[in-house]
Amino acid sequence: MCTGITIAWRDVPAKLIQKHQLEERIIQRSETAEKEILFMQRHRRPLLPVFYQGELRILPWGNRQRNINAPLAQWCDLATLESGAWSMYHPEPAEIQANFGLERGVWFQIREGIKAILIHDQHEQPHVYMLLQPASHYYQVMTGYEKEPLFLGEQI
Repeated sequence: MCTGITIAWRDVPAKLIQKHQLEERIIQRSETAEKEILFMQRHRRPLLPVFYQGELRILPWGNRQRNINAPLAQWCDLATLESGAWSMYHPEPAEIQANFGLERGVWFQIREGIKAILIHDQHEQPHVYMLLQPASHYYQVMTGYEKEPLFLGEQI
């Protein structure tokens, strides 16, 4: 799984940082490191930087509200998606923009991003779900988890 990601601060337009109040999420790993914006599933307002329909957007990470007509989850297993179990929600492809991922206290580099799906609820509000696949042996040893994100162009 992946419970957090970062994206380079310079890769997010200032208008999106201001609009979504992302200033409070800016981190810097060391004095010489580049600033990053932290997105965690456990945040009060879980968000993700998503490339969708040709532009970068900051969108809700999954759904935590039972009164919303979207899956009550933050992730979607690729096998579940391929089985058609989510077809009633008309999922659309999206890409999570990320430089690093976090699972169980272990940070790992992400070269191109993570595949995701986007679902619109009954109010036409978008919700993004990170796609998961069976973890490689390396990822399992590194994080202790049996699922890993569906990375764009790579597998850890």
